[in-house]
Amino acid sequence: MYKLHQYQTKLVNQARQKLSSGKKSVLIVSPAGSGKSVVIAEIARLALLKPQGQVMFTVHRKELVEQITGSFKANEVDLSRCTIMTVGKIAHRLDKLPKPTLIITDETHHSLAKTYKKIYDYYSDVPRLGFTASPWRLSGKGLGDVYESMVEGPTVEWLIDNHFLAPYKYKSITLIDPKKLKKSSSGDYSNKSIEDSMGTASIFGDVVKNYRKFADGQQAIVYAHSIEFSKQVAEKFNMNGILAEHVDSNTPKAQRETIMGDFKSGKIKIICNVDLISEGFNVPDCGVVILMRPTKSLVIDIQQSMRGMRYKPGKVSTIIDMVGNYLEFGVPDTDREWSLDDWKNQSEVKISVCEFCFATFETKEWIKVVDENGSARRKCPFCGKLALLNVRDAPKEKEIDTSAELVDINKKQVEQMKFANRNPYKSKSITNIFKILKSQKDLGTREIRYPLQRTLHIRMDQLHGRIPMNELEKLSDVSGTPMNSLNRTYHAAFDKHEFKNERDGITIRF
Repeated sequence: MYKLHQYQTKLVNQARQKLSSGKKSVLIVSPAGSGKSVVIAEIARLALLKPQGQVMFTVHRKELVEQITGSFKANEVDLSRCTIMTVGKIAHRLDKLPKPTLIITDETHHSLAKTYKKIYDYYSDVPRLGFTASPWRLSGKGLGDVYESMVEGPTVEWLIDNHFLAPYKYKSITLIDPKKLKKSSSGDYSNKSIEDSMGTASIFGDVVKNYRKFADGQQAIVYAHSIEFSKQVAEKFNMNGILAEHVDSNTPKAQRETIMGDFKSGKIKIICNVDLISEGFNVPDCGVVILMRPTKSLVIDIQQSMRGMRYKPGKVSTIIDMVGNYLEFGVPDTDREWSLDDWKNQSEVKISVCEFCFATFETKEWIKVVDENGSARRKCPFCGKLALLNVRDAPKEKEIDTSAELVDINKKQVEQMKFANRNPYKSKSITNIFKILKSQKDLGTREIRYPLQRTLHIRMDQLHGRIPMNELEKLSDVSGTPMNSLNRTYHAAFDKHEFKNERDGITIRF
């Protein structure tokens, strides 16, 4: 029987309390690698302590069915009172299966699909629990239609700090042209656009070179966008004397099990795949992942980038991002706020940078004007200068520097980039205004000498008057400026401030 960690026991208790309080459907969010199978197995065991208890477990992939069956056995769950099947099999046997007293769904970010809803509607009076590392869909649709309450586990940062996940090194450079990436009907990038974005880049040679530089001799999982591409990558490794195999959902079961077994035993160094080794594939001693698939899906990014972070004493995971996915989603321990509500994918926001003042802002904020020749042009909303390119001009072909070295990426840098790519005038939070200006100063995207003073002036413009004391206290905390010093700076700024925005013609320089 499993011995749960304290945070896992807390999740079990919180989920059961939600159901006891009258909630019929509860979503449990816990990071990849945090041991959701253990939590699921314990909840199932406790549910069957009741004489009439009957558990139904469903998931979208047969490999996960096999995995949870093993977890149930290890936790001494009575399998004779469990239905463990893929969602498709359950949906076609609803009138033949024993009625459950509890339904458990793993990887439940898939559960907005009609097949899941068919099951939930059929057992509308049965309480449900769902598990996921990322309650997110490409459409931006939240899981509020399926779950009425949510329980969150610890953050990735906490799990790393407390030795439940391995720390990581993130190496990345973008060896593709992101402008050529186009979404398909599924919402993710189409395979054709991914191939177009790679162009003539020597990405096959680069993957071997970077593997040897950052993870030589270690086992690695390579994520590709297509079967053909995955096979080509495996061939490239083999040509360089590094034993590699490709595996996909069409690989015969016996052959796939042989490959997986050889990989787990260490006989095979590199395994290349398309999506197969993500959800539910557990290789504790594999610490290296190589991302060669650009994606719009946060679910895919989390599942793949964190696949090598299963904890082992002394282990440090290496993530080699060949396609710059961190620019879209950040790094594994990037702070995220989960919700059951619908939300717009932040990656949809298009960013522009002025060629003159280096202001960074949403592309939609360009001021459209007509020049003396009658041509449509764009004017920077900050410095007022016209963009160098005519609106109708096509962007120049991007030259990909395949000789460039991968660089270290960390959480602080990602957070800085996130704030630097925002307009301080659009934020209504004094702390966020300061973070935006400080990040733009640190990264050099705008010429800002004194972000603290600029923050005060922007906030006074927004309020058309004085800044409340509670906001100044928050600014003091985030900037590390003592309150007595901040008060002096604020009063000096207030005395000379003109209550007009820069865009109205007043430019305040510090």
